[in-house]
Amino acid sequence: MKITKRIGLIALFTSLSWAAHAAKPATGFNYNYGQIDYFAGDFDGLGVTGSFEVNDKIFVRASYAGTTNDEGGADVDYTQLSVGAGYHMDIQNDTDAVFTISIVNEEVEIPAILPGVSADETGIMLTAGVRHNLNPDVELAGHIFYIDALDSDVGIYGEGRYKFKDNMSAGLGFTASDYIDGLNLNFRFGF
Repeated sequence: MKITKRIGLIALFTSLSWAAHAAKPATGFNYNYGQIDYFAGDFDGLGVTGSFEVNDKIFVRASYAGTTNDEGGADVDYTQLSVGAGYHMDIQNDTDAVFTISIVNEEVEIPAILPGVSADETGIMLTAGVRHNLNPDVELAGHIFYIDALDSDVGIYGEGRYKFKDNMSAGLGFTASDYIDGLNLNFRFGF
């Protein structure tokens, strides 16, 4: 009889905990937004990104970054334009796995040394990462990326984001790769 009671209590508590877990509302992530970035590090500059969700798993995105760096007294200008699509899926109620593939164009100019001459190439960019809500206002994200354009580059990107209004948030991120290391500060407006 005692064993039956214990099994019954264990079954009851297990079912209640599963029901509480299943009833937990999904925090959800917004894949419809516009974003402005300020970059500082190996290259300093500004960028813009737009993302639009096509359905509950697929989104399209485009981004542009225009940056500059001082190499031995000469300005080196770097621009990157990318257009692509992504797929996201729930891992848990508060965590998404995110994958993107983009066509990317990179261009480098050194106007003081080679005026009117630039190197540019179009290639592919792949990313794989996660987004995780610590709570309804704080999000952590990170991904690995591979770019094959001017030169192949592999790196990581991490970000912390704070939502200060329902559709507005600010983020602080870092990039570490073979060619570019730096920080970025961004503002995102969801729609």
